[in-house]
Amino acid sequence: MPRQRPPGDAMTRLTSLVAPPAGGGNTVDWDSLAERYPRGFPDDYKQFVRVYGQGVFDDFLSVCPPIQEVYPNDPGSTVEGLTADAEFTAQEEEYDEPELLIGWGQTTEADLLCWRADSPDPNDWGTVIWRRQWAAPECWSHFDSGMVELLGRYAARDLPEHWEFDLPYDGCRFVHDRDRKRLRALKIDPWGPEPVAGT
Repeated sequence: MPRQRPPGDAMTRLTSLVAPPAGGGNTVDWDSLAERYPRGFPDDYKQFVRVYGQGVFDDFLSVCPPIQEVYPNDPGSTVEGLTADAEFTAQEEEYDEPELLIGWGQTTEADLLCWRADSPDPNDWGTVIWRRQWAAPECWSHFDSGMVELLGRYAARDLPEHWEFDLPYDGCRFVHDRDRKRLRALKIDPWGPEPVAGT
């Protein structure tokens, strides 16, 4: 049964919970990626990349771009690179259909966040989390929701069975990789009690 969801609804919720970067997201020519990514991408991911771009939530959960804009020498930190990791992991962990996984995110605990591409329409894909610290089959969690909807649950701390946090600030914070790179050079920590202006 189709799992169509209006991507704008999930994005509205996410932006109400987490401020997008002041400089916007990434600029991507999606048509030019058709050969590299023949299965395409869900609309909510394209919207996320435009609004937020590649970056990190809470110094913990990274969302990867289809092509690197900030770290061109790190091709592994792309959807293509994470998908290779996800397929290898799925084979090792006896996942039922490794070829269906497309990786889009990872955590500092080496967890993977993926789509399960079981439909020709990317907007019908559900999401999958693989927890490295858990044993099979419990390490695999499936969600009948898109990526942005899942990130909205993360930002609302509505996934306590997966992750718990002890942060020096309230709520959830996202920092684009370009800002993290700039702040690192300035020796400024963007994860302190107060957000850094301009991020």
